[in-house]
Amino acid sequence: MFKKLKLFFTIFIGIFLILFFIFNGLAFISLAQYKTKQFFSYLENEIKRPPSFLVLKTTTTLGQKSMPFLNNIETSTNFILKKPISSYTNNTLILPKFEIEAPIIKVSKPNLNLIYQELKKGVVLYPGSSNPGEGYSIIIGHSSQYPWEPGRYKSVFSLLNQLQKEDLIYLIWENKFLVFKVEDKKIFLPWPKGNETTETVFPPSSQKVLILQSCWPVGVASKRVAVKAVLVENF
Repeated sequence: MFKKLKLFFTIFIGIFLILFFIFNGLAFISLAQYKTKQFFSYLENEIKRPPSFLVLKTTTTLGQKSMPFLNNIETSTNFILKKPISSYTNNTLILPKFEIEAPIIKVSKPNLNLIYQELKKGVVLYPGSSNPGEGYSIIIGHSSQYPWEPGRYKSVFSLLNQLQKEDLIYLIWENKFLVFKVEDKKIFLPWPKGNETTETVFPPSSQKVLILQSCWPVGVASKRVAVKAVLVENF
């Protein structure tokens, strides 16, 4: 009897683990790729960075709109991107540490079904929060999602927990180029199992703050990981 129970539980756990990794495969692949890059960078004793593109022309456009901030960005190693800044579209989030970019979708009302649909198109500026660079802004995105769900951004925030203090976050928002610097990171338990919220974890202040938030850990929706970054440049 004991052997049968042991066999049953072994098979059950095995099936559970297989399904868990299948459902969250993209997120774990992203994490594995990032950790592999870190490992080889350590072996080579260097930090791997994407190539730096420097904005020198004043006539560059993003989409069909002129971008005045391009006139103000000087040649600097502080702005390291994997492609020329002129090739990015307006309202884009860029995480240079991971070479990740995603459209920022603005949602008019806090309707969960609407937010869920918009997350298929990118990351979402949470309804009610300030526009980026103007106050207290919250941007949410998926850390993982079922493989059969449509959309390119099912694991866009799977590496969010890997952001560290001093890391940079770029936003192209409403014809401006915004640079945020990571200041803190926390994992918290929201309703209904806990009573913490983004605002209690990172209370609003006079700073111009960007919060990036997602479910945590990958493949589980019980907790949230939130990264706080403060505005350091506004072009």
